[in-house]
Amino acid sequence: MPKRGTKVEDLARELGITSRELIDRGRAEGIDIQNRITKLTLEQAQRMRACIAPGASDTEQSPTSD
Repeated sequence: MPKRGTKVEDLARELGITSRELIDRGRAEGIDIQNRITKLTLEQAQRMRACIAPGASDTEQSPTSD
């Protein structure tokens, strides 16, 4: 049987943010999230990880000058 997904609260803990922050970001991305126990599909969870992952695009796009 395929894995169903991840609860919002568990993904938020994994990413080091609050459930409220994850819910707000998810809704801004067009994902229908009702509350902290809403289960995200595997695709939705991956999408949120890509959006919120620490050091995502901000630090990678700023090269340091020596």
